[in-house]
Amino acid sequence: MDSREQRGRFTVLDGAALVMGSAIASLHVLRVMRGGLSIAGWAMMVLTFTWLAVTATGPFLYVARRYIRRPPGYPAIGDRLWALLGLPWLLTAVLQSLSLGDRRDALVSITLMGGLAVASLIAVVEVWSTWVMVAPEQAEEVEGGPWTSRVGLILAIAWPIQCGLGMVVLG
Repeated sequence: MDSREQRGRFTVLDGAALVMGSAIASLHVLRVMRGGLSIAGWAMMVLTFTWLAVTATGPFLYVARRYIRRPPGYPAIGDRLWALLGLPWLLTAVLQSLSLGDRRDALVSITLMGGLAVASLIAVVEVWSTWVMVAPEQAEEVEGGPWTSRVGLILAIAWPIQCGLGMVVLG
């Protein structure tokens, strides 16, 4: 298999990045989990966990593919956006793990909502300049990229979901 064929495949490093993203998501979902959830509540938690796990995978996947695996043509615009959108979740998980006393909850809230606001604004600007303000031929080139770039672009387009999940996690 040549490097172009391998570029589109899911690898062990990608799986490891997904596991690390899932660990970050579990830290966030644990803040929301309460006893006695209804079926709808459990369904919402599963969906929240899944979305957060995929989003939080971005920074780990970026590091693994950029510095360890190095596929040709990496990173594309969607890859960078995926890493950017996952960064606030990663930073706030680290802050939650630290013992900062009474300031921890306020710092986590400010970091998460501020980080999501900045990441979402950058994502909107990038998506607008990548797909809306260009010729259709240029937009097609972006859509034909590797799977990681397509997932990143989907997450960037769905930025309101990121902000909504931030509110869910913060209660």
